[in-house]
Amino acid sequence: SVGRIDILALYRDNNFVVIELKVSRSPDSAAGQVLRYKNWVKRHLAEGEEVRGIIIAGHISDKILYAIASDPDISAKQYELSLTVTDVERIQ
Repeated sequence: SVGRIDILALYRDNNFVVIELKVSRSPDSAAGQVLRYKNWVKRHLAEGEEVRGIIIAGHISDKILYAIASDPDISAKQYELSLTVTDVERIQ
C-alpha cells in the first residue's frame, strides 16, 4: 500500500534499514519515499525497534539534504561507477 521498497535489510544491530536506490540524480521526492517506507516498516515489522533509511544516488542534491536534515535516521550516499571494456580472444 506504500509502494515497493528497493532494498529492505537488517543492520548489524538487527534493526531494519530501508534503502532507496536512484539512477543518477535523486529527486527530492526520494526523501518522502524513504520516510514513507521507513514508517511502514516501523509500524508493521520492526516491533518497536529503530528503522534507518538510506538514499543512494549518483548525485545527492541540496534539496535531498534539506529534506532529510531533521531525521538523523535517514542518510544519503552517492555512488560513482566506472566501467572498463577489454577485448577477449576468440577460441579457434
